[in-house]
Amino acid sequence: MAQAQETKPIGYFLKDSVKIGESVAYSLSYKDRKNRPVIFPDSLFNFAPFELLDKAYFDTRSDTINSIDSAVYYLATFEIDTVQFLALPVFVFTGKDSIPVYSAKDSIVLNQVVTQMPDSVNLAETNAFQPVSLQFNYPYWTIGLVLLGLICLVVLIVWGKEIRKRIRLYRLKKKLEKFQAEFDREIEAISSETDKTKIESLLKFWKTYMESLEQVPFTKLTTKEIVKIQQNSSLEETLKSIDRNIYSPIAVSALQNDFEFLKDYSIDRYNHITEEIKNA
Repeated sequence: MAQAQETKPIGYFLKDSVKIGESVAYSLSYKDRKNRPVIFPDSLFNFAPFELLDKAYFDTRSDTINSIDSAVYYLATFEIDTVQFLALPVFVFTGKDSIPVYSAKDSIVLNQVVTQMPDSVNLAETNAFQPVSLQFNYPYWTIGLVLLGLICLVVLIVWGKEIRKRIRLYRLKKKLEKFQAEFDREIEAISSETDKTKIESLLKFWKTYMESLEQVPFTKLTTKEIVKIQQNSSLEETLKSIDRNIYSPIAVSALQNDFEFLKDYSIDRYNHITEEIKNA
């Protein structure tokens, strides 16, 4: 009974006909007593058989007794019915609840572009190549990266320790090969006329290699400190012999044998360390 007593809103299309997908304006206005809340349909309302494209609300116009609210809805239809109808409500607040009050139905004619379908269509055949731009497949790329990451994680968990051992052994082997090649060239050049600073430089070169191999600061240690760590009497005699040739005022004696021993000692330590890594 309450709904019947309400004044109906006025709703109508602003055009007589429309094409499929074309925007058409629908005007809705409602006159009610002043200061009573009225709610117009918004984007959550079902405008079937039309779809809402946009909407525009206008300021309320009032006199001493009544108020007029209005809005324009921009709609589109994708249905193929020749005549389509629409009636929109306004929601009037009664104090405890709100009741919908519908406008009278208004109709609009669908302007059909294709009025009759032919029985058959003649299609032009072409076999000309048309280049199509390639689009990057981001979903597949993302999935591939995730799978690759999982595979790498599994490999690291299962074979990570073995891989690290092999990498370390490979690096140690390359360092030894480089050390041997350069050390052999320097040893061959030693003679009684060799400058003592050259002998000292060659000893430092050996210490530098041993430092990287043993992870012990050989370059900062004296002969006494090195011997104490290595616990090798032959190494002690060799280093002392080289020290005498460096610091003694007498001429340098042939030191090839001493440096050959240092090279052999380095190779022996390399073999010992690599075995420890393999068995770790």
